[in-house]
Amino acid sequence: AESTPVMEPALRAAVEAVHASPLRAVLHVTGGGAQSVGWIAAVPGASRTLIDARVPYARESMADALGAGPPAQFVSASTARDMAVAAYRRGARLCGGDRHLVGLGCTCALASHPPKRGEHRCHVATFGARGFAEYVLTMEKGRRDRWEEDGLASALVVQALADAAAEAEADGDFDAHGTETHHQRINASSIMAGRVVPPGDVFERTRTPLGDPLEYLIRGDGDVVEFDASSGVCTAVGVAPQPDSCVVLPGSFNPLHDGHRSMLRRALAMRPPGSVPVYELAVTNADKGTLRTAEVRRRVAQFICGERAGDDDDDSGAFIDEAEASSHGARLWLTRAPLYSQKAALMPGATFVLGHDTAVRLLNPKYYGGDGEMRAALEAMRAAGCTFIVAGRVEQGAAGDGAGSFLTLRDVDVPTEFVGMFEDLGEWRMDVSSTALRAAKDARVAEDGNGGK
Repeated sequence: AESTPVMEPALRAAVEAVHASPLRAVLHVTGGGAQSVGWIAAVPGASRTLIDARVPYARESMADALGAGPPAQFVSASTARDMAVAAYRRGARLCGGDRHLVGLGCTCALASHPPKRGEHRCHVATFGARGFAEYVLTMEKGRRDRWEEDGLASALVVQALADAAAEAEADGDFDAHGTETHHQRINASSIMAGRVVPPGDVFERTRTPLGDPLEYLIRGDGDVVEFDASSGVCTAVGVAPQPDSCVVLPGSFNPLHDGHRSMLRRALAMRPPGSVPVYELAVTNADKGTLRTAEVRRRVAQFICGERAGDDDDDSGAFIDEAEASSHGARLWLTRAPLYSQKAALMPGATFVLGHDTAVRLLNPKYYGGDGEMRAALEAMRAAGCTFIVAGRVEQGAAGDGAGSFLTLRDVDVPTEFVGMFEDLGEWRMDVSSTALRAAKDARVAEDGNGGK
């Protein structure tokens, strides 16, 4: 009788360590390295680590996995990086933001029939909130058969996951202040030791930390960064996790106040249980340009439990009570999407919560260059599965005292074919003005003689 294959002790120990860590992963492997998926799934605890694995072997499958056309070169460092980012995006879409989530991409050119003229090589990359790790292994031609080369590539995949798991265990995270709370260097290549035979085999590894996620966003390296709204820890980069289950309140949050929180709570109650509340702050503005990093950091600080956006004696209502934040379970998305057409493309399926004035502007043809352009933009938002909940506001009286009528969605001219995209927030009302709060704060500062400190 044939004996049952036994996983090498070093490999099994590495996979067990990965499963014991907080790491969660999506794998995209092609051209080789597929044995790694079986190894990872065969060791108990795989469900804690493995979200999804895909082998996009055909050209059409690779294009689908990347969400774009097929790569110019299938086996390259850039393709491995693109696969890792695509895998990360898939994990975030499936399971939400998680600072320990990584996407892994592996692409190989191994021994084949007829023999390849080029090098036998494997490129592996991982990507997550901490940045990229990249691995390239060039194998001596003729030393191994196809199965053995695939085993070596698969071991490299496990090595990459073990390195990511070690970082997750160290819990090295950038928070809203831009400081890394812990840091651990990647360990030596324990899994690859003894497998790589120099000088014929060449193994290289590089690590490119993401750095400060706010700087990453403001530089334009990505379109979105997610923070946990209670801890301030960066939980996702480059993707809006699970937007189709999110109720999103866009705003400048200068300052954040009770009206924002109350509006979002009310809108959340209008959606199915399990929907996630999200505050969205665009760091770019069509008219004002990009906010300075320090200003973005100041506004982000408002969302962190126990922090304010201003002075210690600021009683503007911008304080986030810890119980309030934790009961909300809210996320904070920073984006480079000032326009709702851009937000819809970035957050397909999301419900956006708007004030009355914003809804009026959203439906004003002059902001699009004409009625046809406006309708085309609304159609694109509808195709993305986005909907809108509109909150009312008090129309200022003749004396400017807020004694006018209360304006709601009924006072907004919604084109007939798009009526189904809009819903009224209902009887909710909270007369809080960000402008008034800023003016009151400025007046207090002037009175105290602090000179705007």
